[in-house]
Amino acid sequence: MPKDNIVDDSKPSAGRIYDYYLGGNQNFEIDRQAATQILKIMPFAGNFSRLQRWALEDIAIELSQQRGFDVIIDFASGLPTNDHIHYKVPKDTTVIYSDYDPVVVEYSHKIVKNTRNVYYFQADASHPEELLGRHDVDEILAGRRKVAFVFWGVSIFLTDKDISRAMRYLYKWAAPGSCLVFNAQGADINRKDPAAVKILGIYEQMGQKPYPRTLEEYVSLVKPWPTDEQSFIPLLKWHGLEQSELGHEDAVAFGPMGGGYGAYLVK
Repeated sequence: MPKDNIVDDSKPSAGRIYDYYLGGNQNFEIDRQAATQILKIMPFAGNFSRLQRWALEDIAIELSQQRGFDVIIDFASGLPTNDHIHYKVPKDTTVIYSDYDPVVVEYSHKIVKNTRNVYYFQADASHPEELLGRHDVDEILAGRRKVAFVFWGVSIFLTDKDISRAMRYLYKWAAPGSCLVFNAQGADINRKDPAAVKILGIYEQMGQKPYPRTLEEYVSLVKPWPTDEQSFIPLLKWHGLEQSELGHEDAVAFGPMGGGYGAYLVK
């Protein structure tokens, strides 16, 4: 989740707009107004938010049931509502969530309270050592470093330096066989398209500056992590949706596959 405060109702919040598109109730009227404005420019915005979450559900199942990971560490988690990772994995899977916003963390503690093997901590996705360097996290992991990381729905709000530093730290920390699921958020947005320019401007006005990139730029930033044999997959293909889900305006502004890709990176 971007670095905003979920209870500050003086300006729209990217995190609360996302919650609104997902049908949540952690949003204010100012967020709903901004969401409506965005939908007028980008009709696919609501579907794209849901697509991000559907892909995250697919990831939870893939990591735990197909790839056999019993530890999943998620950065910039947002609110762990009833369609988040820990609802989609076996009960013996350790899930560690984190978010920059202390209020999000406080809300989340109430949501996951007394949920076995599920934990939530305050940490900045651009500084993963804030999470992995904690003594209590070290106790939870009990020496386990062959883990699955999730870096989803946050990259467009991080600088190149932020992403590169985080990727290098996680690669060095993780044991061989670890996996990092990365969302190249907003990749290949048409930065000359008026609709895309307006959307990016709205988020910047909200205080959450986006950093749009090409897919090629993202591939460079995630080094030294290599992708698996599938490489980066457009999110529409990831979740099995069809190109027809996009309207003409969406395709022009945000690329023929919706402006988002995901990949399993492996060590």
